[in-house]
Amino acid sequence: MTTDREAFLASFKEYLATTPAVELLNDYTYLLIYINHDPYDEQERYQYLVDAVSTVGTKFSQVDTWRAGCAKRQREDDNAFWESAMAWHDHHYAKAPEPYCLSDVPCEETEWLVPDVLPRGEISLLGADGGTGKGIWQAQLIAYVTAGQTSGFFPEPPAQTGRVLILAGEDDPGKVLKGRIAAAGADMSKVMVVSADDYYLRTGHQLCIGDDDITTFVAKINPILLILDPLQSFLPPDVEMASRNQMRGAVLPLKSLSTKYHLATLISMHTNKRPGVSGRGRLADSSDLWDIARSVLMMGRCKNSTEGQIYLSHEKSSYSKPAQTVLMHIEDVTVDGVPTARAIFDGSTDKKDADFMEERRLRLAQTKDDTTAAILNALAESRLGSMASSELRAAVTKEVGCSEKTYNRAYAELVKSGRITKKAIRERDGCNRWYSFSDWSKSDDQLKK
Repeated sequence: MTTDREAFLASFKEYLATTPAVELLNDYTYLLIYINHDPYDEQERYQYLVDAVSTVGTKFSQVDTWRAGCAKRQREDDNAFWESAMAWHDHHYAKAPEPYCLSDVPCEETEWLVPDVLPRGEISLLGADGGTGKGIWQAQLIAYVTAGQTSGFFPEPPAQTGRVLILAGEDDPGKVLKGRIAAAGADMSKVMVVSADDYYLRTGHQLCIGDDDITTFVAKINPILLILDPLQSFLPPDVEMASRNQMRGAVLPLKSLSTKYHLATLISMHTNKRPGVSGRGRLADSSDLWDIARSVLMMGRCKNSTEGQIYLSHEKSSYSKPAQTVLMHIEDVTVDGVPTARAIFDGSTDKKDADFMEERRLRLAQTKDDTTAAILNALAESRLGSMASSELRAAVTKEVGCSEKTYNRAYAELVKSGRITKKAIRERDGCNRWYSFSDWSKSDDQLKK
């Protein structure tokens, strides 16, 4: 006859066999081994656990650290520990979901945090080059969500105000975030922040999407908006952004978190430097994020503006018609004697990211054409159809206002086509100096003698 002890041990061994070894160090396992059992039985089950997790390279010291951590948390809050253990039990033994009839599903309206822009329970993206002003616009968003502050950016009052949780990967809370968000008029008592640097200093490991701590923060704070800025700071180190499958798996926990707690999640991310692309093509490395997100916003600089104007284009909206593109500029302000910045609404336009990127391409092309013409004109107007290369560069960049990169491209194409040539000429002081010649000029190595 099988005793209760033997039956329990058999059940425990089956649990070890059917649970992935990498998931065994959890609160439920600790409960099975250590709570309300005989010390001899505990040691036996503990040894079975050590044997199981060692198959995936887990060291004994890691198991011992896990055991000590569970014991500490159980002593500090027994009820919370049991809740955590049973939640894992329910997850482990839950039945797989089955198909259900669509006719039984009630129709639901989308609930918006920002009308027609940021849906609740979903992931949205904000993409831009570094230094464009993503964080400064986010400060306006935070003021709207926490204080209900309307503006040209957000003309309609919010249906609800609430807390915001910021996971800050780059901006320092004291040096950057506080002044910037206060300048926008946010209710600072409703703004909560976790700095990636501070988290690492306190815990010794990186805060990553999918970590239990993020769920704990959300459950405790109950925000209606979660901001990750930027995404790259919170990806596990083994995730490659260029891998569609890895990125989808990495971001899936955020989608589940957004749905469960009915909050809007805004992921801020850097764009790539590929020329001639717009929209999803500008998102850094993985376009799969575009597919996951229900709303996508892209920021950039208006290249034809002399006022340093910035645009915010609503590129994708799964639940509404995309909003008009917002135009803004950045204004320097001071908060508590500390310099910071604030976004100023300038207006709106029907132009989208592709239109602005095309303007940039045309402007760069026009600048290169102007630079090419200026090089040829400068040589044509010189006495012998030639100039010292350094003097030619200085004259052209001053006249056209082009960058060094644009000048080099234009100059290289002229040399390649044979329209100009360059030679090193020995001067009276015995030193060689580079000269540029137009294709019709004639000279010899005795120039300047």
